[in-house]
Amino acid sequence: MTEAPPTGTQAVGRALSVLRLLSETGTEQSISEVAEKLGLSSGTANRIMRALAAERLVARNPQTDSYFLGSGAVLLGQAAQRGFGLDKMLPILKRLNQETEESVNLSIRESHESVVMLRVQSTLPLRFEQHTGARFPLYTTASGKAILAFSPNASDYLGTLPTRLEKVTPHSLGTRTDLEQVIQETRERGFSIDEQENVEGVRSVGAPVLDAFGNAQAAIVIQVPAVRMPTSRVSELGQRIMVAAREASNFVPLDRPLAP
Repeated sequence: MTEAPPTGTQAVGRALSVLRLLSETGTEQSISEVAEKLGLSSGTANRIMRALAAERLVARNPQTDSYFLGSGAVLLGQAAQRGFGLDKMLPILKRLNQETEESVNLSIRESHESVVMLRVQSTLPLRFEQHTGARFPLYTTASGKAILAFSPNASDYLGTLPTRLEKVTPHSLGTRTDLEQVIQETRERGFSIDEQENVEGVRSVGAPVLDAFGNAQAAIVIQVPAVRMPTSRVSELGQRIMVAAREASNFVPLDRPLAP
């Protein structure tokens, strides 16, 4: 027999869906927009918003009658960053950004995806725009390759992939065998390379942030427009990013994983 879900599970799930929607869109949402996007009735969406607003997890803009993430969500996020050591890793990303003038992020693995947790944007006119919370396939990204190369369960992930991989850009890896080879090369080199495989016109390098057991908990990535990224610069930035990732590894918590 299937065990019944705990009382209140549906309500909690719906509230979390609202918070996730506001986080991913990055824009204010009206009650009707929330209801439509999440498949809720207007009454249900309204009740959820009132409950979240009471805890300051969302706030209402009286001029537009729309909602956005509130101060309570900010405080929760900051507490989570401290708990995972991300607050101590952010200055490392900022320094790397200043040294290279390029965009830098820290990503973790969630199942089959790489998720951006921290982001420092390049100030140069030509740059790759991205936001925290962005998700991409592991096999197309420098972060995903760096994490897989130093993960004990990489073979489990590879076993779930089809023989031929779906291409995100014309430069994406074509087969699982190609990915296996790239993971091995990444492990030997110490840093990963994204050859315009996730976004055409953007080349990236990444290095794993390892825990005390040598397993990747995250990856730091530098993303550069391809016109500013000749082959000679790939090696230079690869060396820089390995140094930064080793420094960030000092702040990985001993008692909790960064990624589920």
